[in-house]
Amino acid sequence: MSRKTRIVAMTLGAGLAGCASLQGEATPVRYIDAHSHVVPAMTTAQEIALFRNAGVDAVIIMNPDPAVLTDFAAQGAGYVTPFVSLARLNQMTGLRLDADAPAAFAALHASGAVCGFGELPTRLEGANGISDAVSLANPLRGRIYDLANARGLPVNIHVSLESPEVIAAVEQIVAGRPDMKLILAHAGWAAGPEVIGRLMESHPNIHADLSVRLDPAEGFPADGSGRPAIQNSISILDGNGRLLPAWRALIERFPARFLFAMDITGAERPLYIRELMSTGRTALEDLPRDVEAAVAHGNAERLLQGCVIRTGA
Repeated sequence: MSRKTRIVAMTLGAGLAGCASLQGEATPVRYIDAHSHVVPAMTTAQEIALFRNAGVDAVIIMNPDPAVLTDFAAQGAGYVTPFVSLARLNQMTGLRLDADAPAAFAALHASGAVCGFGELPTRLEGANGISDAVSLANPLRGRIYDLANARGLPVNIHVSLESPEVIAAVEQIVAGRPDMKLILAHAGWAAGPEVIGRLMESHPNIHADLSVRLDPAEGFPADGSGRPAIQNSISILDGNGRLLPAWRALIERFPARFLFAMDITGAERPLYIRELMSTGRTALEDLPRDVEAAVAHGNAERLLQGCVIRTGA
């Protein structure tokens, strides 16, 4: 039997599009998780169901194994958008940072298998003593950045903006690549709003996903299941689950640059997906509705605009 190619296109919208009303009442804002991963203990179908049941309207799944991404795209057609990443640990299956990686990234995008690159880790197992600044400047990474710039693609990088050297390295990446859409995973990890604000003001192609930053600072309370509380020292929420004033002001200043995300991965975070969804929605609902819509789904849709995922049928 011959194979047919099924074309699955993302539903796209303007970054600051308002939401329609239904019979005089505003419809709920849609939420796209712009940064999550493969959960090892689950099948593909189980993980997709996990997101759907938590109320997530679409999800970007990041993984270094092209075969895994193909499976997610096929089973989650129209719902899952794949990003290809690099294997951080030696035991992981998938692409590694070597001379073949840039060509592999290019081929995956050209074939319609992925819509972006990332989450690109800066700290690879075995690369002891290499700082984030040096890692970011690796020429092989530079070829991936150049590819993203040439094709106008989003690139999600995990980097902790904890020193002037690392901040300068990020600026060097984006300064010469205006068409690459750089997304700082976890809003630069420990970076404060003043750092992110300065970067966004200076570089219009810098964005930030809010995964982990929207976790409650005190961790999720015990619920009788025996699950431990997950403390979070980089939360941007106050004790009532509201955005800290400086972060709210920053998001309202740059409403087209932030993306809702949850970073579902590993063993613990999938257990808290409903809490993560609820906590994120509660925090962002305080924003003006058009800003909430932009962060919740519009900005992700805009960054992916024009991307088409092709899956075999």
